[in-house]
Amino acid sequence: MKNYSKIVWPRFPQYSTLASRRMIQADFKSRLKNVCRHLSHKDSGRSTISPAGMASSSGGITLKYQDSIPKYPVPPLHQTLQKYLRHYQPYVSGEEFDRAKKVVENFGKPGGTGELLQQKLEERRDSTENWLSEWWREGFLKQRSPNVLHSAPGSLMYPQPFRGVDEQTDYAALGIAALASTVSLLARRQFPPAELRGRPLCMDQYYTSVCSCRVPGRPMDSVFYHPIDRHDFFRHIVIIRRNHFFKLDILDEERLPLGLSDILEQLKIIVEKSREPALPVGLLTAQDRDSWADAYTTMKEDPTNAQSLLDIQSSAFIICLDDTKDFSDIKRKRQHDHRWLLCGGRSTENAGNRWFDKTFMISIGTNGECGIYGDHTMADGALVGAISDSVTKFMEEMDTGEEPNPRSLPPPKELEFVLTDDLIHAIEKTGEQLDRILDGYQIMEQKFKSFGKTLMKSYGLHPDGFVQVAIQLAYWRIHSWLPVVYETSSLQGFKLGRMDHLRPVSVESAEFVKTMEDSTVDPGRKLDKLMSALQVHKDLNAVSKAGQGAERHLFGLQRIAEENNVDASEFFQDQSWEKMSRVNIRASTGVGSMIKLTMSPVRYQPCTTGMWYSIRDDHLMISMNIMEGRSVLDLRQFMDALCVSLQDMMELASAAQKHKL
Repeated sequence: MKNYSKIVWPRFPQYSTLASRRMIQADFKSRLKNVCRHLSHKDSGRSTISPAGMASSSGGITLKYQDSIPKYPVPPLHQTLQKYLRHYQPYVSGEEFDRAKKVVENFGKPGGTGELLQQKLEERRDSTENWLSEWWREGFLKQRSPNVLHSAPGSLMYPQPFRGVDEQTDYAALGIAALASTVSLLARRQFPPAELRGRPLCMDQYYTSVCSCRVPGRPMDSVFYHPIDRHDFFRHIVIIRRNHFFKLDILDEERLPLGLSDILEQLKIIVEKSREPALPVGLLTAQDRDSWADAYTTMKEDPTNAQSLLDIQSSAFIICLDDTKDFSDIKRKRQHDHRWLLCGGRSTENAGNRWFDKTFMISIGTNGECGIYGDHTMADGALVGAISDSVTKFMEEMDTGEEPNPRSLPPPKELEFVLTDDLIHAIEKTGEQLDRILDGYQIMEQKFKSFGKTLMKSYGLHPDGFVQVAIQLAYWRIHSWLPVVYETSSLQGFKLGRMDHLRPVSVESAEFVKTMEDSTVDPGRKLDKLMSALQVHKDLNAVSKAGQGAERHLFGLQRIAEENNVDASEFFQDQSWEKMSRVNIRASTGVGSMIKLTMSPVRYQPCTTGMWYSIRDDHLMISMNIMEGRSVLDLRQFMDALCVSLQDMMELASAAQKHKL
């Protein structure tokens, strides 16, 4: 077994928490003002999903609009089936399309299987708050592959100007104070309700992301969730440092947040108590779910372990304080940060300094790194952007000039674990497996500097559609065929709404891609094809936001057939369904002004490339990730092709604009 006790950890000077309290405060305030003044790389555009109270002084309690938020509808069957055929059409010949059309028509005929399933789905809609939400969660909980490096996303913040343990601790104290204020507002139902372009959004995820955690089990996992606004609320977080777990209260009995100086003092105690590394118990959460379920059952038999597990699961969130490496080479630094974000790096680095089942977990390194990681079961990526912007705003506006002296509080409680030889062996084995998977990851990021959404909009180009069509053009130029693409879209405008999946490849985008590569077609006609494709994509997003998307509806029909033992194999096992289920690229845009990039592993679906992009005012941030040997794409080739396609499409629009002038 690896001897974790012999790992060489960097040493930093430590404070004496009692004898030098006033010196600590003066030094802290000086450094903290510097951090607040230099919150770096913040983009000018805020998240498109924001608390309404940020933009208006009218305020309002958190759930004031909750009862008025509509239920997620079930679209008409015929409408969805027609959309399904349009999504399939760009990929096949006329003969194959006609064959698939007959299958679809038979499925949707009066008195047929489709109508029966539609009726049962509508009955489910009428008897539940959201007919989709439970099935959505089950989709994650039934997965048996490891959570980390397979399905759980992470967001990397722009690097911050702090170095070393002392400044890392200062920054962590500031971040915890900001998050504690957010949790306090939620607990007291004083957090302003979120909105999107004036439309109230469901606040459920703001609550389910706090004090929640995935729990391993057979044949499927479960979820621990204890709402923060209940009378018997939990008021602590968990800090993990050098594999030590600490329980730290951040709210008082009145649900009010602890002060900044109190939090700092508690963190200093944690740093002092975790000078030497502990056994990386957190690695157990990186196992496949069945193995972790068995280990979890064994662990929980011991009362000490049971209490520690409860403290982790019931915590509002987790903060991971990591010892990270500094690199002078930018390329090596990027590769390090990518892997650090996804899993903390290798098993002998920070991978054990995690609890991968937690819904909301923030990692802070000693060289300015900051990342947000979370299990996808209870919350989606749009929420991460909204909360990160809210916390950043709080940090910017915090007055650090007159912090009161810290109170005499009980020290943080270190959580204990009693581990058998089998559990220790499982930790070692899991670390080796994680390292092998991590070594096979290919991750790439690119800052496309030529233009951003400002120029796109000046030419009347829909930014998100523009990027999605460029992805298709780049893929076509490499392979001479169109990729099957998924794009996510938020359904938070509906009660308990989660995510929809869009099909960005359309008949119109396919026509543009093929026309763009035809040298005999004049630029004016090419631009017309592009504008048609962008309009279709814009309409696709609007239809999804209205709850009329096809993908979730078809998913619901499939699930209701399974639950009622209805044979729908003629449709759901047809070759058209199988083809559309083999996704080549999962490409989505992100929000959050402080988020540099997001990565969402897709290893549980072979041959899929994960892709994320953020469209800023004057540039694009793009990230891609694949498992080695599991995709037909070469990331460098595809990234280059995408950048060229973006440039070519903009030149097409620019030339047409100049011609008009």
